[in-house]
Amino acid sequence: ACKRRLLKTPARGVRPTTGSTREAIFNVLGGLVEDAFVLDIFAGSGALGIEALSRGAKHCTFVEKRPRALRANLTLLGLNDRSLVLPEDFRPALRRSKGRAFHVIFCDPPYNRHHIQPTLEMIARYDLLGENGIIVAEHSALEHFTIPENLKPWKQKNYGNTTVTFLEHG
Repeated sequence: ACKRRLLKTPARGVRPTTGSTREAIFNVLGGLVEDAFVLDIFAGSGALGIEALSRGAKHCTFVEKRPRALRANLTLLGLNDRSLVLPEDFRPALRRSKGRAFHVIFCDPPYNRHHIQPTLEMIARYDLLGENGIIVAEHSALEHFTIPENLKPWKQKNYGNTTVTFLEHG
């Protein structure tokens, strides 16, 4: 329903996932998105969560400190009724989401700002990944982090200087 719509992007501080990387991510996820409850952390324009909604996800919670473009996109595409925007830093947003089980979690922090490690730790600590759920962590190929104990890598794909690590319950 949302095909070929141009999304508004925030004026600064955002590196949107390229269309080809996004397509590749959803090819790996396949039918896991259908009827899923999705969490999109560091959502930016909301492209990943919106794509999930357009592929049949039931609901998406977006975490984005500066949500103006995101809110405009959700309104433009008529997706407000299937989404929740948490307009704050990822730390309090994840703390507040404690115990909610998401089927798909997108984690696409700004590159080389060392946010990937604490984000994954919080997802694990607050039990945000539902049974059989998948975390899609997008990061710089140069960025190294330790995967929390109760998570394990499922797949890893490289797209230029971007690496996408898919994680599941360990």
